[in-house]
Amino acid sequence: MDAITFSIRDGEYTSLGNWAAAKDLFPTITVDQMTSAVSIEYYSINNQRRGQWGITHEHAEILSQDGQVLRVTGMCGLRNDKRRTGGRQQFCFFVFRGDSGHLYTHRATASKGWLECKPEKLLSRLRKVGMGHTDAGVLQQGDFLLRPANGAALPEEQFLHEMRGVGNHNFDVPVRYAYDGPHRQILLTEEVRLVHRALDGIQHPDVLVPPGCYVLGNTSVGLRHSNRRD
Repeated sequence: MDAITFSIRDGEYTSLGNWAAAKDLFPTITVDQMTSAVSIEYYSINNQRRGQWGITHEHAEILSQDGQVLRVTGMCGLRNDKRRTGGRQQFCFFVFRGDSGHLYTHRATASKGWLECKPEKLLSRLRKVGMGHTDAGVLQQGDFLLRPANGAALPEEQFLHEMRGVGNHNFDVPVRYAYDGPHRQILLTEEVRLVHRALDGIQHPDVLVPPGCYVLGNTSVGLRHSNRRD
């Protein structure tokens, strides 16, 4: 997967609405899904006729070491004499890669937890609230799960070892596998059959697994968190 890259530029509004507030100066974030390039535009305004002055007072961009999560934080301030709706407000945005490989943009509350979380733990925190997950193509046999790796798939040359299965869940032919941190991925070049060999009287039906790259899991909690959101 390509690492996220980002660029910054300054923009200026000529006018804002009568009821404009500081949040109307929040940055615009544009993502190129093909190149993983992110463009961030910060805004200001200086309109004496309408009595509107505002800038982005501060901003910071932090990229995780693996290049898969970008946090954009800062503060905007606006003086709006038209309706006295100005003030200052912090912002916190994330650009991160989901299970499917798609880059998502999410605006989070500017709380201490989101602002101070270590970059390497941001993706885990985002997943815990149900963002970036996809259940499309997930295969299950009892408590054994196969989730398509999609954009998180490891390069084919890393699949150097073979296995027949895990516990009572076995493939009818050896399959290649590799480790992605704490997770194990398998690579299938042809359709295989997943067979459950019951030892306790519970017999799960066979599952035909199409070719592809899958992440192994052993409980549904591995895919669905109790705090899952839409």
